[in-house]
Amino acid sequence: MTLYRQLIIAVLGVLVVLYFGNLFVSFNNSKSLVAQQMQTHAQDAATSLAMSMTQATEGKDIATLNTMLNAVSDSGYYKQIYFVDMNGDTVLKREFPVLVEGVPQWFVNVMKLPDYEGSAEVASGWVILGKLVVVSHPGQAYQNLWRAMLMHLAWFSLIGVGSCIAAFFAVGVVLAPLREVESQANAICEQQFVQQSTLPKTRELSVVVQAMNRLSSRLEGLFHSQSDLISDLRNQSHTDIVTGLSNRTDFDARLNAFTSAETGSHCGALMIFALDDLSRINDIAGRQGGNDVLQTLAQKLGQGIANHDLALLARRQGQEFSIFLPDIDEPEAEALAASLMADMTRISWQHQEQLPLTITMGFTYSSAIKNGPELLSEADMALHSIDIDGGKNWNKFASLDMASIPTVSRSVLNGKEFVAQSIADKAIELHFQQTVSVPDKQVLAYEVYSRFRAPDDYELTASTVMPMVQRFGYSTALDKLALEMLAEASLPGDQTLAVNLCPESISDASFCNWLPDFLSSNRDMASRLVIEIPEHALKVAEDNVRSLASILTRFNSGLAIDHFGLESSAFGYLASMPLRYLKVHRSFIKNIHLSRDNQFYIKALAQLAQTREIQIIVEGVETEAEWQVVSSMNIGAAQGFFLGYPEALQKGS
Repeated sequence: MTLYRQLIIAVLGVLVVLYFGNLFVSFNNSKSLVAQQMQTHAQDAATSLAMSMTQATEGKDIATLNTMLNAVSDSGYYKQIYFVDMNGDTVLKREFPVLVEGVPQWFVNVMKLPDYEGSAEVASGWVILGKLVVVSHPGQAYQNLWRAMLMHLAWFSLIGVGSCIAAFFAVGVVLAPLREVESQANAICEQQFVQQSTLPKTRELSVVVQAMNRLSSRLEGLFHSQSDLISDLRNQSHTDIVTGLSNRTDFDARLNAFTSAETGSHCGALMIFALDDLSRINDIAGRQGGNDVLQTLAQKLGQGIANHDLALLARRQGQEFSIFLPDIDEPEAEALAASLMADMTRISWQHQEQLPLTITMGFTYSSAIKNGPELLSEADMALHSIDIDGGKNWNKFASLDMASIPTVSRSVLNGKEFVAQSIADKAIELHFQQTVSVPDKQVLAYEVYSRFRAPDDYELTASTVMPMVQRFGYSTALDKLALEMLAEASLPGDQTLAVNLCPESISDASFCNWLPDFLSSNRDMASRLVIEIPEHALKVAEDNVRSLASILTRFNSGLAIDHFGLESSAFGYLASMPLRYLKVHRSFIKNIHLSRDNQFYIKALAQLAQTREIQIIVEGVETEAEWQVVSSMNIGAAQGFFLGYPEALQKGS
């Protein structure tokens, strides 16, 4: 029960107690007054009537005496009148039934007025002829008391209602600051550290508001400091301090994540750029001059791959930069490599005449990447086989493993028609992979994947086809198709269903207009649905993500961040975004039993998410050793081939 209701009930209780207390006192006083009046009235009537009866009594004129008694009794104020002579004989007597009209019997029983009587001697001179007794009739007394009580109740009710209305508004005004405190406390629980600028006039409430403001300020500082600490730890362990790019640890982990069995088959190119004579540059211009050159190279390379969202750029070691471009066809990769190399040759520095910059590049391409270190080794061999004296500044690894290319014809996979026709014919299959609780492995949710079916019935993962889907502008159509097919499928259990959306769909107005109608028509599925978006989408389209979150909230659907941890930006959005969970990128989990930095990062991240009441899910658990480490952490759930392989969803009837 709310404090407001308790106060209103307390006010009403006090009013009721006051009413009955006042009623008790008032009626005791009224009863005493009525008793006194009845006694006096009976005595006065007896005295007056006794004086009038003297002559009739002397002459024993019974008729006259009857007339007198009848005249008095007709007034209705008396219950009984009788005359007794000196011998004790009743000469005359009049009795009237006690009829109380308009008064409830319970009231008569409660009041219980006694019989009040008055008596007077009838005398002639000094001779006493007898005694006259008059007993008051209580009927009118009961009626008067009843009317008084009704009037008392009417006035009390009127005043009580007015008092309650006044108390209703008064208590509301008094408790308004407490409602603000309640809203502030709820906001703090949601990591919205609001503060009240206006303090209540009541001293006690003012002290509470000031305490809440201090608490909000301190928690905000604690949350942001913890968030900044985790971000700094992430940057320090995975970022090169000179260029701000990924370092060797981060690059290798993310490259290896693409070779995981769970991610499916990927094609891609890897380039290693090397700055020759870095030691001489440092000797001539000092370490700061060398750092300036490295930063210029990093900037140029970053600009060159800006249109490739999935590209990985890192300074893996002193003078070498590595670029990994997943899901890109070979001609496009070679063209990009040539463009980047041309940009590198145009870079100069302050001592260009004394020591011209020499930059070389090793290039390799694989149509089916199976091993990250092998890809690095190929690019490194290509780099070290360059004959600078021969006028060549980049080289391509020549011995490609053609046997690893899928049996699907390149004309099919590289064709816009294949993508368009697959979507038009609904030639995709939905698979689901379970997400289990840690450490008891209870199924909590299913992540839904898309699989494409080529003409020769060769199954392709979405990661193989998605680059073409995005390149040809079919992202929104594919997301709509996947959701529609999911709504028609036989869904396993009643667990959460996680579906990935392309970043392009989040920013597409037609998709955002279609989604509410779809969710409204499939409310059962909507209540189980969680949309996963990559963390990168928050960085480039945060407003669109917040609009999506608003739509999902209306239909009790959820929003989650996928591939969490790849972005180096601060986690400020955790304080305001309504997120169900964060799914940590598999690069942090791969061989986590061998990386104390990743273990510490995941533990710190779990603590931060716990303060926000957001669940942490890790993906890519593929070995027993990885599972053992994950089980020892404060993590809510996990998924990976070690915990369950994707299975096909059955179509609904």
